[in-house]
Amino acid sequence: MNLYKFEIGVNGFLLKVHFCATEQSGVNYTKAYIYKFQKEVANLELEVNIYKREVQKQRQYNRKPYLFTKKMNEKAILSK
Repeated sequence: MNLYKFEIGVNGFLLKVHFCATEQSGVNYTKAYIYKFQKEVANLELEVNIYKREVQKQRQYNRKPYLFTKKMNEKAILSK
């Protein structure tokens, strides 16, 4: 079951959305994706928005919405 949703974006544009069961596995995946993006595409600062699935007491809609929990910023890689 996908409890977490990770949105990876740069300069206000959404690059990728990743769903996962645990927060740690999502953080590991996004860090690997960000490192690869910064190495191969562009060395820019990326931001990651982390959402957690809402626990509902009543069934109001078909899908459970995700609630924003925190935001991470990954700085650009320093070149030598």
